[in-house]
Amino acid sequence: MTFFRCIVAVLTFGLHGIVLAKTHQPYVIMIGVDGLRPATITQQVMPYLYQLGQQGVNAKSMRPAMPSKTFVNFYSLATGLNPEHHGITSNYPFDRELNRGFSRKTDIEDPYWWGGEPIWITAEKQGVKAATYFWVGSEVAIDGVRPTYWKPFQQDKDYGERVTEVLKWLALPEALRPHLITLYFSAIDSAAHDYGVNSTQEMQAIANVDRHIADLVAGIEQLGLRPQTNLVVVSDHGMADVSDKRIINLDTWVDWSQFSIPDWNKKKNAVYAPYLNLYGDKAHVERAYEALTTQPIAHLRVIRRGELPANYHFDHPQRGPDLMLLADPGWSVYASADGSQPQSIAVSGRSAATHGYDNQAPEMAASFIADGPAFATHKPVPTFDNIEVYNLVACALDVKPVKNDGDIHHVGQLLSADNQKCLTN
Repeated sequence: MTFFRCIVAVLTFGLHGIVLAKTHQPYVIMIGVDGLRPATITQQVMPYLYQLGQQGVNAKSMRPAMPSKTFVNFYSLATGLNPEHHGITSNYPFDRELNRGFSRKTDIEDPYWWGGEPIWITAEKQGVKAATYFWVGSEVAIDGVRPTYWKPFQQDKDYGERVTEVLKWLALPEALRPHLITLYFSAIDSAAHDYGVNSTQEMQAIANVDRHIADLVAGIEQLGLRPQTNLVVVSDHGMADVSDKRIINLDTWVDWSQFSIPDWNKKKNAVYAPYLNLYGDKAHVERAYEALTTQPIAHLRVIRRGELPANYHFDHPQRGPDLMLLADPGWSVYASADGSQPQSIAVSGRSAATHGYDNQAPEMAASFIADGPAFATHKPVPTFDNIEVYNLVACALDVKPVKNDGDIHHVGQLLSADNQKCLTN
């Protein structure tokens, strides 16, 4: 029995001949595919997702928020806010008021860290049931509100089981059924980190995710919900290969013990990173800045707080870094706790590819594809910022968005003729 038939059997057991209750309320299924690069969405590599993009809206690319990290961007996608406003300024933001970094063990459900209003909270506040099968920020109650259905993140949760459970939600009686669902896949990002861009393992992960998206849509069709369903597929960032020959060793310039560096777990002794955010007192910051800029260091940008480029939008008042050390794409900033020399990728076990570089870099481009009644058909569109996705989903779901950093007029061409009303509401 094929995987899809297994799904159908689960959904239809005891329900043969029953058609799900019809409703005028649209559905939105937003699928987050970590690390999905636009260049991989081709007929040969991702045939199903490619077809979906040809039917609906296929963006040339989507510009991630800065820095181009997972937590930063999946939360910007959910809220329509830049990091300077939602506060997730890295995968491990540091907060000056608390004088400590974010902990994934203790802070995932603490609303203090999570600014803004994710789309699932907007939906719930307006009477639309939401379900989150993993998404950054989906485990926390915002204003005391949670999605009707949500799950604590489980990295190793089988993808087939995720698809089956989403379809079970959609098979619920109308009064219980969510009309907004988020679903998350991380396999592509993991494979690229471990083996590199365009590696056999990354290509296998891409094909696997494509099959699961196809199974999901086939299940939605089996339930009779496809005409009402908007599928939105997004990624958080791209990926760039790194190299043993592209390392910027900064140990001789900076005394790391004088700074809090939340993205670096010093128990690991050394870090190879696309950037380091440093937090410390003014004297130490100025000393490090002078040491790093008296003679420019190749492939490295050194940026003080208050001097970050305006288009970065992550100078949060409590969480923007005092000093950012940003490498060029494909290069790694190296720091060690004991002055040890960098080791090769093979010996150190570090990533073969990574992200977090300048969000304007082509290598960091993210993906956007949408298909359904809310969206235009056969429409390639130019690159746009990922903060626009919140408003697009709100429009597709027919709920009123809260104030955010996006502007629906920037992406009005993505909408179907029937949904141009969102441009005037």
